[in-house]
Amino acid sequence: MAKIHMMGAALVAAAVVTGCCDKKECAPEAEKSVEAAAAKDPNESVLTIGDKKLTRGEVDADIAKILASGAKQIPAEQIEQAKAYYAEQIVQEFLVNTVLSDKAAKLGISCTDEDLKARGDELMEVAKQRPDAPKSLDEIFAKHPLGKERALESFKTSVLIDKLLKAEATDTTDYTAKAKEIIDNIVKKNESLKNSDAEALAKIKELKAELDKTPDAEKAAKFAELAKNNSACPSGQSGGDLGAFAHGQMVPEFDEVSFKQEVGQISEPVKTRFGYHLILTTKKIPAVEAKDGVAGEPEKVQASHILIKAEQPQEVPEVEKLVEYLKRSGERNAVNTYIIKAIQEAKPTASEDFQKILPPPAEPEAPVEKPAENAETAVEKPVEK
Repeated sequence: MAKIHMMGAALVAAAVVTGCCDKKECAPEAEKSVEAAAAKDPNESVLTIGDKKLTRGEVDADIAKILASGAKQIPAEQIEQAKAYYAEQIVQEFLVNTVLSDKAAKLGISCTDEDLKARGDELMEVAKQRPDAPKSLDEIFAKHPLGKERALESFKTSVLIDKLLKAEATDTTDYTAKAKEIIDNIVKKNESLKNSDAEALAKIKELKAELDKTPDAEKAAKFAELAKNNSACPSGQSGGDLGAFAHGQMVPEFDEVSFKQEVGQISEPVKTRFGYHLILTTKKIPAVEAKDGVAGEPEKVQASHILIKAEQPQEVPEVEKLVEYLKRSGERNAVNTYIIKAIQEAKPTASEDFQKILPPPAEPEAPVEKPAENAETAVEKPVEK
């Protein structure tokens, strides 16, 4: 079962502070959230689930604590992006924790002291592998950016939610047949299509021999045909044409042959880390010197190639290991589906800048159509007078 270990917003935020919050991670949409939130009422509810609300002021207060605990690690130009990222994480945590905690309460699921101890032991087992291993859970909780009480609350909630999901969202599918099918019809089939180094070399030599016996006037057309039918490079679909390139844009072995041979010449097999190539140099473009403020151009060639890959065979996975992988994937899907459905049933509402964290409403179930009466057996109803 996939476990929600300490999924508190502050811990997620702490991970971001230590190196995840760059311009790629903090999406432009997050920046828009910050702009939209500026100068808004701190008492405004950003998320409402039944009678429970999370206000903008509460979110801002949490962000301030998170930044105070590690702001020096965030470049100044990324502070606003970080704030938006933290805000989204905080609101999303409140959504999931509130919905699933309410769900557990309705189902009569609660966590016992034994459940908490078992999870605490797991956390300590993981934590002790760190160089600065904490000596107790209290020590871990004391370092929580939002404080010890919030850490303990988040810990208890994660144990409760994990217990709920273990009871309600377990995938019971037997993946043995599917694993065998994948191994036989996909893995083994793909492996059988791979060329060993010797097989790739033999195949490229066959193509070279076919080109050697082709009349010179027809070589270019024949090369394009063989590339389209045999090359493992996407360029094969355009006859192997790679366009024009300068020195250093191709791997060294390919670069050297392309520039060295004459236009119209087809190389002997050339080995690179990708496999074996036949290279046809189709055009040489001299360098252009910079002049009158116009940038110069380096020497270039235009070439086509045919690639036959040489690949090492991969180990075929054991059925049991693939079943385990499929099981984990199935459990993740079951958990995700359960959480989304629970949120949809709770019908939360969010402010405009946090609408994106809500799943789309559940589609209404199609009405069951009653079968039409058989005209031959239908009993005529008496007309009321």
